[in-house]
Amino acid sequence: MKGCTGRLLRVNLSSGAITKEKIPDEYLREYLGGTGLAARYLYDEIPVNGDVFDENNKLFFSVGPLNGKQFPTSGRCNLSCRSPLTGIWLDSSWSGKFGYNLKRAGYDAIIIEGKSPKPVYLYINDEQVELRDASFIWGKMVSESVRDLYEQCGDKKASCCTIGPAGEKMVKTGCIIGDTTKAAGRGGSGALMGSKKLKAIYVYGSQSVDVPDEGVWKKTVKEITAKINENQTSQALKAYGTGVAMATAPQTGDAPIKNWTLGKWDGFEKVNGIAMAKTILKKHSPQCHACPIHCARYVEIDEGDYQMKGEGPEYEAMGVFGSMCLNDNLESIAYANFLCNEYGMDVISTGSSISFAMEAFEKGILTLQDTDGIELAWGNVEAILAMIRKIGDRVGIGELLGQGVRKAADVLGKGSEEFAMHVKGLEIPMHDPRAFFGFGPTYATSPRGACHLHGYIGGFDGAGVMPEAGLNEPQEPHALKGKGFLAKIVQDYCSVMQSSIICFFTLYSVTPTDLAKALTAATGVSYDAQEIFKIGERVFNLQRAFNNRFGLTSADDVLPGRILTSTIGGPNEGIVPNFEEQMKEYYELRKWEDNGNPSKEKLHELGLDFVISDLYG
Repeated sequence: MKGCTGRLLRVNLSSGAITKEKIPDEYLREYLGGTGLAARYLYDEIPVNGDVFDENNKLFFSVGPLNGKQFPTSGRCNLSCRSPLTGIWLDSSWSGKFGYNLKRAGYDAIIIEGKSPKPVYLYINDEQVELRDASFIWGKMVSESVRDLYEQCGDKKASCCTIGPAGEKMVKTGCIIGDTTKAAGRGGSGALMGSKKLKAIYVYGSQSVDVPDEGVWKKTVKEITAKINENQTSQALKAYGTGVAMATAPQTGDAPIKNWTLGKWDGFEKVNGIAMAKTILKKHSPQCHACPIHCARYVEIDEGDYQMKGEGPEYEAMGVFGSMCLNDNLESIAYANFLCNEYGMDVISTGSSISFAMEAFEKGILTLQDTDGIELAWGNVEAILAMIRKIGDRVGIGELLGQGVRKAADVLGKGSEEFAMHVKGLEIPMHDPRAFFGFGPTYATSPRGACHLHGYIGGFDGAGVMPEAGLNEPQEPHALKGKGFLAKIVQDYCSVMQSSIICFFTLYSVTPTDLAKALTAATGVSYDAQEIFKIGERVFNLQRAFNNRFGLTSADDVLPGRILTSTIGGPNEGIVPNFEEQMKEYYELRKWEDNGNPSKEKLHELGLDFVISDLYG
């Protein structure tokens, strides 16, 4: 199939064996790449029994048919595995140039299996593939590791992904960082990489990617790039980054405050993308391949306790280290984000664990003795930064908090379970289902736990339309009907985007018809909008079946009780989602059984017959 290399690189760290395999054509047609291709391989290859850190758990790096050329936002790469944090499906992607280089090196995917007896990194330069000694960067922070890796390998046009000390020490909220700042966050992929003693992957590719008709391809890219540039949301992201959403939080009530309790906070005036543009933001060159949006922020803090230069905080970092902890010091939030990148830790999980600990401290469940004398009071900036270091170094209370809020609540008890805000063990991102009801069923059913990216509701609930899926007019954010439907169609579409693999911010302007046109131009396979949704539904249900085999049922499709109670003050006070009705609608549309399994009929319809015997005998 055009647009794909059809090759997979298999690396066994235990034996040191490296092989190049052909990917079946039907896998590429039916799953595209990215998270879809990963689901097809890992469903077969990760055994149901065993611990998440067993050598049989595998890391699957993958790109899609739109990578390797100039399609907008196509520098991304996907990572999939069984999550060390949750024990179920995990995929995560990061931006930059890694996906571009991997594709041009001649590979659609890399499977990492086994465990190395010593620290190594994977070196890929087109056809030259080697495992090399990584002792010279083991133990170093991410930026130091990347600097030293490039000094040894030499080519600054290359790209790399690496883990920091958190991943090396198997902190379960550790993540993989691309080129110092682009995080494949969520779920602990960095911990799995660390358990395998794989410090980094360096990749450079110079091979061209074939498409059926170069003229048609270039015309399609030009048209879609123009649509993205003309979109108002794209323009807002370019001007102020994702943090612009913090400026609208007082009106929408979307950003959570004080561990999801309050509905009002004066700090939003100081902590948002517009405020950042007026203070610490500096001009920068775009870092993501072929991206017309340029949402990334570069900041510099030259004086005081929070001196740093590098990637500025995104919306999620502003929310989790800002409003969630009642911290209105923007410079400290930028520094907290910087520390997470250096240690290689997921921002959302790290900050959520800290706000959980602050509430436990406030309620007397944690004491100064537990925190090594650190006063975990709301808004205490130095306490936030100290906790990040403790989590990254896996010392003191950080040892527990680095295992996520579910585990922390299990250990602490004393009612802390009531304010451990997670779904299936994954901490909730900074968007509130009481502000946009569509987030409710989306969080409850996402294959990796609470996730706004497996159904980017923010692009549709209250605003967008998707006529190809039957969404012909915007839904009211607090509508009592239609949220199960909205969650399903957006999840299916996002699954295709994550398989293609492109940035979710294109969702504001790139329709399913546009994406089908782009995939057809890239591959030569005739896709239409309906086929797009079928691929997305196939991928989503296969990931669901992966989780079902690990024991997940409908009983796990729930939200924390706090999410289903009113905020104290704010625009959504007194408003709570009708969650049970949403889920009933969702299950009926998905054609899932009462126990949470996809029905036999649905699996057969999607060409997933090989799953039926696993789920039904």
